[in-house]
Amino acid sequence: MPYTNEFSNKISHERIIKNPNVIERLKEFKIAYEVPKLQGNDIKKMFQQIKTEKASDKIKFVFTVDSSYVELPLNNNIPSATVGIVNFSVSIVDLEKKYSLASSEFIDPQRFNDMFNSSLLTFVTPGHNVILKDNLSPIQSTRLALYEFFSQKPFNSLSLLDTLYIILKAGSKDNKISFFCPNPECHENIEWDLSNANSYTGKCPACGEDIYISDWLRLHEAIDEELGTGSILSRFSQVSEHLIVLNLLQTIQNNSFLKNLLENTAFIIDGPLALYGEPAKLHSYILQYLYQLKNEGFVYFGLIKSGRLKDHFTLLEEKLKEQGINIPYNSFILVNDEYRFKYIQRRPKRNKYFGQEVLYGQDFLFYSDKGKKYVISLPYPVPEKTDENFKEYIFKYEAYTTLPVVLDLLNKISIDIYEDAVLPIALAHKFASISLNPGVKILEIFIKNHIKQQ
Repeated sequence: MPYTNEFSNKISHERIIKNPNVIERLKEFKIAYEVPKLQGNDIKKMFQQIKTEKASDKIKFVFTVDSSYVELPLNNNIPSATVGIVNFSVSIVDLEKKYSLASSEFIDPQRFNDMFNSSLLTFVTPGHNVILKDNLSPIQSTRLALYEFFSQKPFNSLSLLDTLYIILKAGSKDNKISFFCPNPECHENIEWDLSNANSYTGKCPACGEDIYISDWLRLHEAIDEELGTGSILSRFSQVSEHLIVLNLLQTIQNNSFLKNLLENTAFIIDGPLALYGEPAKLHSYILQYLYQLKNEGFVYFGLIKSGRLKDHFTLLEEKLKEQGINIPYNSFILVNDEYRFKYIQRRPKRNKYFGQEVLYGQDFLFYSDKGKKYVISLPYPVPEKTDENFKEYIFKYEAYTTLPVVLDLLNKISIDIYEDAVLPIALAHKFASISLNPGVKILEIFIKNHIKQQ
């Protein structure tokens, strides 16, 4: 690592590229999995078209969430002391106002602003070498910060803890969940009775440690007492985005005045319908929960902006054009495991099906009516992932009843400001993102001025 303000040597690369040991080592490397040559016409036949025109006419509102996080130094004299900040933007777009705006020859800035509403939630957590209270350890401090954040009510109705509880209860077969005591010196197996909804806190029966229902997410396990927060900010951002989306769904569902809007609302997850790392087990509970609501009429899907599938789609379009083949407009491919493990990546040895431990949605490639490339994820049309369900339902596009609605909606909300972008996510990202300069610097100054220095 360089010293502060030390610049890298501009010619050091020459010693690397002329080093015979480096050259010989590179000759030994092989690509782990090389995609076979694309059979253009065969691939083109895989793209299917279904009737989508006017399929999404009932959708009046589109809701999504985006987040951005950063870890900042708390004190210049103690540079290893940090705090973590995660910013969430909650964006709701009124499509009727969007359509009327699009038909206007001149865009009124006020009307543009009226088209969407965006609000923010911010999570601030102790990072490395920082605690909340004198009697709390770093892990206890972070766990308390997580509990307090999840206690918030984003839409003044249900807290995120309420949402977590409802999802866990829907996916639990015996009204119980279990997790290990978060006290590093205990690890007692805690059985939490979900039939008792009076409190989301308790005590470990073995060591007396304060425990929270949010400990079930295991986010605190990403903390290292010596190295700091590690990957907790990314894991927390991911799971919170899902919970905030589901919180609004539940808020609408529980409100007699709003419930009629449910069938007019689309909920978009910014990314795949999946949860990774410590909170991954929540994905199966969300799948069960959404399946129980399958007749409520709302639309729920993930939009994947980057990653292996998106890269594959871009390369696929280029390779087919080289062969003089154009992908049909308004067509899609359901990315089943046969396609994925042939054209995208090596089959994993650990699981029988792709994403078995993290996914609750099926991936599709969609080539829009304007030739935009979208990778979308729709909830599996089953309550759980069994061999039978994979064979009978999960890999059959006909089982995804909201597919025409989602494809038609994407055609309507696409924008050209970014490649293959859609309006709600672009707006959410605009308000959630924390720019490196000057955003991070401003936050640094803010933190140092408002937190008591030790």
